[in-house]
Formats: sequence, structure tokens, C-alpha cells
Amino acid sequence: MKTNLEPVFKTFLYFFTAIIIAACHQPGSKKEASLKPTSADAAIQKLAVKSMHDDLSILWSAIKEMHPAYGMYMTPDSLQKVYDQVAGSIDTPLSEKDFISRIYPLISKLGCGHTQLKHSEAYKDAKVSHLPFEVLVRGNQAWITTYQIAELHTGDEIVSINNVPVAAIIDHGSDLYAGDGHNKTFKELFLSEYDGFEDACNYYYHWTPPYHISLRTKQGALKTMDVNAAVKGAAQLEHPKTGDNYAGWIIAKNTDYLPLRFLKSGSTAWFEVHSYQYNDTTIFKEAFKQIHEKGIKNLIIDLRHNTGGDIRVGAKLLSYLADTPFPMVGDVRSRLPNPAINHFEKYFDTAKTASFNQSFNPTHIKEGAYYHVDFRPVFGNLLGIAPLDKTAHFKGNLLVLIDGATFSSGALSATAIKTFCKNAKFIGRETAGGAEGCSGGTIQHLTLPNTHIVVEFPLLRFVSVARHPAPGRGIMPDYPVEYSPEDIVNKTDPDLKKALSLIR
Repeated sequence: MKTNLEPVFKTFLYFFTAIIIAACHQPGSKKEASLKPTSADAAIQKLAVKSMHDDLSILWSAIKEMHPAYGMYMTPDSLQKVYDQVAGSIDTPLSEKDFISRIYPLISKLGCGHTQLKHSEAYKDAKVSHLPFEVLVRGNQAWITTYQIAELHTGDEIVSINNVPVAAIIDHGSDLYAGDGHNKTFKELFLSEYDGFEDACNYYYHWTPPYHISLRTKQGALKTMDVNAAVKGAAQLEHPKTGDNYAGWIIAKNTDYLPLRFLKSGSTAWFEVHSYQYNDTTIFKEAFKQIHEKGIKNLIIDLRHNTGGDIRVGAKLLSYLADTPFPMVGDVRSRLPNPAINHFEKYFDTAKTASFNQSFNPTHIKEGAYYHVDFRPVFGNLLGIAPLDKTAHFKGNLLVLIDGATFSSGALSATAIKTFCKNAKFIGRETAGGAEGCSGGTIQHLTLPNTHIVVEFPLLRFVSVARHPAPGRGIMPDYPVEYSPEDIVNKTDPDLKKALSLIR
């Protein structure tokens, strides 16, 4: 299943635009010399070496001067070594895709999921072959989920492709998209659900079909075979035993795109809180009114795949859940006294600069290595103490579902719930967003002047309200849940099952 990234990843104040996934191979590696472009790649216009070096230098200088995550998860000296490797590997003209592939390891080492690379407006991608199967990645392993080839089965573990161990493919694929801190669950989800594993095969290794695959069956037998590319429109050959995750639930009325369900046999509700939109607050009011009127004692808040949005919407959700009045954000910081004034202004989007100036007020007050930034009144003071809702505040047992796509202000919400809801229990997988906060606020667009590649570049650091966050890690579940390949194919929901088992 090919998934469009556009509706999935959002910034604090803006939806992410669609991001083209590029190759990501380690500069200077032994594999690099053996990687040959496909015939389609050979016809693509190449970028001049000087243009790429000049743009890379601009990007690196901007990161060093003002990126909020610079030096947080990798020391400046170590980052400099990565930069030197990247720069040293660019000694021949490259396609735009391959140039982005050289940059991404450096971007990934920053540890900021809001910093991503986008192709130039004029870019046209070359056609690539698709694998005849999809995978579930966990750790250094990958299992087949859906497939088109009769010799494959759901649950078969891939050992290697074209004699390359699957762990190496996963390692290279993990740099196809930047994530927060040292998080792994987002990388696994990206490789599985958003085809990062396939992208590594296409763009790092430049493989073309047929693919030589070695796998281990569920019975433990080792098999090797050659398989061709996926056929567009061909039916999948697995036979799902699709269960009904909603059996026994009654869906509430008047909550529109945020489903609220009530369990028929018990005082339990399940509320899906998707990535934040401005109309959510109206739905929250209606949903918690119904939860209050029904006397619900157990509430499941579903933050899975909540990739963020306006943090003020997250604060409104907390007003129904927190034990006491609360701040939504611990602090807002920048590397510069005023990040809107910098040496790279001519490369940044002036409309986003104007938005920053409307929403944030640099104080020029330095605290350690950072400068404190206030919210302007029009945005609301998320650093202040927010009141609880007086009419429909929930006081029962709270269970929160999280996963590797709970990101940005979705992860800040999870952190605030963990901090201010003492009875909350978390179920699922580590959040993609860091428990200590994230780089965000206004996400600028830095357009590199020679190649016209666009870098999504956050200006601020949002510090969470967590009291003792683990550096570089997300919110950890109290009850970890792992999905099996069969769960993916059959569309079962082990997280929900675990929540219900705790309630019972």
C-alpha cells in the first residue's frame, strides 16, 4: 500500500507539504563505488559540483548559526565530521535526488523530525520498480505482510536481498527521513508504513528486478528465490482474517471526523484524537459533554498517528483531562536573540517570517546557550497556567494509546498528560516526538539558491513540561505492545485489546 505523506506529517502551525523521499547512502562507504545509476537516472539532468558545494555550505552555515537542535544529540565536532564526509563525497555531477541523498545523513544526525528536504519545484522523479511485497520492520528485522508472489507468505522473515543482509538495508533506510532525537519507533514505522524499506532498495542500492531474496519461513525453513517487480493493480495474495475492532462499540453522534465510541457493556469510552485542526475544539466540547453525561469511568484517548498541528488545540484537550491547572509548554527558546534576523534571511520565506513575527516575541533574554521567546497575545500564553474545563472535566481512569507517529504537538500533548494526569497509563510504542520537547514553532523554508532544493527549517525549540525526560527519547508506554505481520494484514488492534484487558 503506497501512502501519501502529505496528510500525515504536520508542523506546529502549518501542515507539512508533501515530502519527496530521497536516497540516503553513507558518503565514502565501500558500497558507494558499486552503486550504478539506472538507465532512467542517467537521462536526468545533473547538478554541477560547485552548485552543490555552495548550497551545502549555505545549509551547514545556517545549521551552525541558528538551528535549535544543533549540538543536542550529536556533538558539534561529530557533526562537523559528518559534514566533511558529505562534502568530500560530492566530486562529480549528481542528479537532484542523489544530491539530496548525500545531504540526508547530515540532516538526520541533527535529531530533528521537523527538518526535512524537499525537491525543487521543477523536479520530476524517475520511474522506479516496486517490490512485490510490503514489510513490517522492528529492530534489525523485517517480515513480509502483504505480497503478490505465491511463493511468499505473511510472516516470512526477510534475511537478505541481493545478498545484502536486511539489517544493512534497514540501517540505510533509517536515514531516508529525519526523526527526533534517538527515536527508533518512527524509523520503524517509516520503513514499514511509508515504504522507506523499498526506497532504500531503489535509491540507495539502485536495484532493479529481478530481486534475489533469502527468507526464513514461519516454520524456520530457509528459502531463496528470484522475484520480479510488483504489477500495478495486481491483487494481493494473502487471505486476511479481518476482525471487527469496533464490535461491541456504539459510535457517538455529532463528533464528525473525531470518532467517539461507547462500549456497550461497561462505562468505557474511546476517543480518537487525530492531528490537530482548528475545528477540534468544538468537537472536544461535544465529546466531553457526552462522556460526562454518560458518567464514563474509563476513557481511552487515542493519540496514535497524531502528528501535531496547532499546540493550542492540544492545550484545550488537556483542559478536560489534567488533574490541576497546567502550562502546556515549559519554555520556548531560540539560538539567536531574534531568529527572524539572521545571515540567511534572503533564502527564507518572507511569508513565514511575517507569521513568526505575528506569533512570537523575542525577548533577547539569554538563558544559558539559548534566548527566551514569548508568545504574542494573539497566539495565547501557553507558558502560563491554563484552567480546567468547569462543565465536563473527566476524573476517571485514563488510558492513552501512543505510537511511532505520535509527533510534534501530539507528543507534547502526551507529555503533558503524563505530567498532569497522575492516573494516566500509556499503551503502545514510544512516541516519535521527544519527551523533552522538539524544534518547531514556525517552520521556515530555506531555499538553496543554486539547486533550489527546499529545507524545512524550524526556528524555535519548544521545551516540554516533562519533569525528568530521558534525553533524545519519546514518551515510553507503561504497557508496550508490538504488532505482528498478521496484525497488519488482518487489521487487528492489539493496542485497543490491551487497553480493554486493563479495564476488565
